Amino acid sequence: MEDYAARLLKLALENYQRASVSEIRFISGMMPAFVDDQGPHFLEAAYLSKELVVEVHNLCRLLADQPVKGSGAARTYTFVLRGIGRLRCKYQRRGNVASLVLARDADAEETIDAIRAKKPGKGN
Repeated sequence: MEDYAARLLKLALENYQRASVSEIRFISGMMPAFVDDQGPHFLEAAYLSKELVVEVHNLCRLLADQPVKGSGAARTYTFVLRGIGRLRCKYQRRGNVASLVLARDADAEETIDAIRAKKPGKGN
């Protein structure tokens, strides 16, 4: 299932590179979706199981900038991807429902500028 979770995450992130997309949603019992100014758009994929959402969450957690905070049922963390920037991930699990929402971090531009290497000879 991990390979499928990785392919699903990659497909969702490819759609996320468009500037108009504000978030990606993985919610058990639904198809993965990306959201833009016109609302949610569902990806051509099977309905997500709770276990598959947990797998996608675990893959994202591996990319986290810092140790993941929160309890097992609710976690928030960030990671950076080239071409997209910093993403804030919010994972929640309640009963048989698991959800993972990825959204651009509100501080992403400042953060990316802060970690981007300066070009040699420019103010160094």
